[in-house]
Amino acid sequence: MRTSNAPHQNQFIYRLALAADEKGQPAPVEVIEEFFELGNINEIKRLFTAACGAALSEQYNWNNGSPGNLLYIYERLEMLVEAGFLLNTDKRKRKKLSRRLRRAMTTKTMQDITLPSSLNAEEIKNPILVIQSFFMVGTLKEWKLALYAWLEAGLSQHEVLQNVEVASILPYHVHLQRLLDACWYIKQAIKRQ
Repeated sequence: MRTSNAPHQNQFIYRLALAADEKGQPAPVEVIEEFFELGNINEIKRLFTAACGAALSEQYNWNNGSPGNLLYIYERLEMLVEAGFLLNTDKRKRKKLSRRLRRAMTTKTMQDITLPSSLNAEEIKNPILVIQSFFMVGTLKEWKLALYAWLEAGLSQHEVLQNVEVASILPYHVHLQRLLDACWYIKQAIKRQ
């Protein structure tokens, strides 16, 4: 899925632009919490769908403010993917977060969940399952290259189909929607503790 204009992988693929905790370690949960300062899950999904629409257009058509807004959305999505990657690869953090989520996701909490959701009840109770499946679909490098291709197309006069395979469009959209939902539920569960 690499485009000819994509920067060399060492320039951005392994750059984790995450916040750090007091020990200087990456803080993926804080990134998830900060991500939703953009808005609630429905607003985020609307922006994500608009960003995808801009990338699928044969001409520039981003109409949600300046092009910088589109760049900002993709930057935040990249950070969210990175946060998911760190949670997925750090078994200790993943287990600790899973315990916190199980305590927070009570029956009452489940009744207050924002719907519609792309997740089933088990995934809502344990959004870590979604993060794990997200990285079974693609590696960190593949997801970041996909985000770059979609961003580039959204900011340009060409459609993303010039740089990605048609068969990758639906999985890209579906799995990023699922990641957004999973991270929303993580934020909601943490907020309730």
